[in-house]
Amino acid sequence: MNLRKKIKDSDKPLFKVIRILYKIIFNFSIPAPIFIWYPVWQLVNFTRNLYYWTISVFWITPIYKGLFKQVGKNFTAETFLPYVIGKGHIFAGDNVSIHGKVDFIFGSIKRDTPEIHIGENTGIGDNVMFDIAGKLVIGNSCLIASDVSFQDCSGHSIDAEKRINKIPPGENEVKPITIGNNVWIGTGAYIFPGTKIGDNCVISAMTPVGRRIPSNHLVYTTPSKVVKIRSISKML
Repeated sequence: MNLRKKIKDSDKPLFKVIRILYKIIFNFSIPAPIFIWYPVWQLVNFTRNLYYWTISVFWITPIYKGLFKQVGKNFTAETFLPYVIGKGHIFAGDNVSIHGKVDFIFGSIKRDTPEIHIGENTGIGDNVMFDIAGKLVIGNSCLIASDVSFQDCSGHSIDAEKRINKIPPGENEVKPITIGNNVWIGTGAYIFPGTKIGDNCVISAMTPVGRRIPSNHLVYTTPSKVVKIRSISKML
């Protein structure tokens, strides 16, 4: 019988004491009266928020402004520096906010420099990926949730022979993406090449979109459907 099993199963006084001590130690918790620990929590929360505010104002946001080709008024970026591959131009309107880590991946397929245009009052969540070789336009007052991906060209050619020979996609395989005004794109949505989303649309979480979506429509997956927003009440 090994020692662990002896401690667990033995009726000898020594092992009983060890079991009791084990329970006491691992169930120990210091008293936590709210009048003491609530102020402690407030102090910790204030300190943490002050730290992130300082990082945002004096480090993250200025670096974003240096990266962007044009930045409007009241631009803010939080917590993480952007991850950038390749060269491209990024334009941001007034009151654009970025919340978390964002990837900018620029392809060199076309002769023109890739461009990303972000409209006024648009917010971008954490872990959003922009994989652009041509042009992406996002309208005003849009909400881009976490883990959304925009890709205007596949990373490899659709031609099997070209893939075998490691020939990159041609310029004709780069298709611009256009997002209208007041569009809400949910968590984990994937926006494919050539997508055009009209104004006031909602793209539900985890939904792939690769076509033209008229204004005032909801798009959701499993299975993917397109529904006029005025008809949502009939589904609930």
